[in-house]
Amino acid sequence: MKHVILGPLNLRRLEAFGFALMVVVIVLLSVSILGVSYQLQEEVVIPSGDYYVYEIQGYEWSMVYFSITSDNPVTVCITDDTGLSMLESGRGALCFFKVDNTYSLERTWRFPKNGSMYLVIMSDSADGPTKVQLLVRSGIILW
Repeated sequence: MKHVILGPLNLRRLEAFGFALMVVVIVLLSVSILGVSYQLQEEVVIPSGDYYVYEIQGYEWSMVYFSITSDNPVTVCITDDTGLSMLESGRGALCFFKVDNTYSLERTWRFPKNGSMYLVIMSDSADGPTKVQLLVRSGIILW
């Protein structure tokens, strides 16, 4: 039977590998626990020609995942304070991200800056209210 004796160099390598593995496990566990800063799931009814605004807080390193389904066409827009002010004054929104006349949208989007952004869903239907199912997740998203 052959015995393997670990010398000082091999023992240090083994210790370094164990430490690196421990750091990786701690980081993965903390990200999985703290990864999603918040999550919203709700159903909204938007009157014809009106809009719904949801405020999202984020950082340059964070992501937003949103899934939107509706029974009538909607326009989805992500904007900041300036774009929201323009929308409220009736001039239309200035959007960082925009999709027109959609019934379904699923997207992961990275924040361009730190602070507040607004997810705006505008009803494009003239036939009555629009029922929208909304799911929003924000933070560090792993998938």
